[in-house]
Amino acid sequence: MADSTETPNLPAQIAVAIAGVPIALVPACIKALDRLIGATVDIPVAWLAQQRSRIDAQTQSYRLVEASIAKAAASEAGADQATIQTAIDVLVRKSYRQHANREAVAAAMIEDLSSTHEQRTEADGPPPLSNIDDDWLNVFERYSEDASTERMQKLWGRVLAGEVRKPGRYSMRTLRFLSEFSQADALMFADFCNSVFGDIAPNALVKPPEIKDIRHLIFLESAGLVQGGSGMGLTHRLNLNNEGSAFLREGALVVLLNGTPGGSIQTPACVLTPLGQELLTLLPGRDSRTAARRVALAMRTPQIDSAYLTTVEEVSGRLFPMEILWQKDQPAP
Repeated sequence: MADSTETPNLPAQIAVAIAGVPIALVPACIKALDRLIGATVDIPVAWLAQQRSRIDAQTQSYRLVEASIAKAAASEAGADQATIQTAIDVLVRKSYRQHANREAVAAAMIEDLSSTHEQRTEADGPPPLSNIDDDWLNVFERYSEDASTERMQKLWGRVLAGEVRKPGRYSMRTLRFLSEFSQADALMFADFCNSVFGDIAPNALVKPPEIKDIRHLIFLESAGLVQGGSGMGLTHRLNLNNEGSAFLREGALVVLLNGTPGGSIQTPACVLTPLGQELLTLLPGRDSRTAARRVALAMRTPQIDSAYLTTVEEVSGRLFPMEILWQKDQPAP
C-alpha cells in the first residue's frame, strides 16, 4: 500500500468524481480506491498503447507476471518461446480483465457515495473514526476482480460504499455469500423484503393461511437469511415502556406504536438473521417507507391504540412525526 502522503495513482475521471464524496468519507474512499486500482492503473493503458502483452516492468503486476512465467519456464525447460509468449498473453489479459472489473466497482462506489439519496444519514451516526480493515479489503479485492457483469459491479460498489460509510458494516461472511448469490436468489430475497421492516416480517404478510407453498421461505431459511420460515415459526415480541410506547426501527425511520404501559405486542413472524439484515441494506431502490407501512398495519391489534411513522435524530434521539398510520377509532385503511 502506498504511503498516505503520496498522491494516489488514480484515473483522472475517478479523481475528479471524488469531489462529490462527502468530505468526512474521503480518506476511507481514497484508501479503498488506492487498493483496488491505484497500484495497477497503468496496466491497461500500456497494454493497449503497445498492442502487445508487455507492461511496464516497474509495476507490481508486471513483476508478478514475470515471476509466474519464470517459475513456469523453470519447471518446463523444454518450452519454446512461442509457448512462453502465449502464457504471458494469457496472464496479462487476465490481469487486464481483473483490473477493468475492479475499476468498474470503484466507479460504482464513487457513484453511490456521491448520489444525493445515498449521502450519509443520521442513522449512519457520526463520520467513521476508524478506517477500512486491511484484511477485509484483501478479501473484497479478490471477489470484486471477478465481477464481470454490470449487476455484480454495482452490487460490489454498494458494498464498498457501505463499508466506507461505516467500517465493519459488512462481515467477511457476507462477502463470501454475495460471491455465490445468483440473480434469481437476489430477486426472491428482494420480494420477501418488501414485507420486512427492521428485521421483522409478520406472518400475515409472508406466510398467510391461504398460501400453502412456502418453499421460498424454506430456501431463504436454509440460506441463512431468515428464521421462522418453517417448523413452529417464531413470535416477535415488543414490550411497551412506562409511557406505553414501543418502537420498530430501520435506519432513520421509526414506527412508533402506542398502547397500555407495561404491556406487550406479540406478532407471529419471520425475522432476518444478521446476514439477512446486512443484505437488506444492499437492495437497490428499496422503499423502506412503504415496507414500514405494510409491516405496521399487519401488526395492528386491539392492544395498539395508535401507530405513527417517524424519523429519528441520531444525536438527540428525538422523533419527528411524518404520518399517522392509524388510530384506534379509525377504520383500517
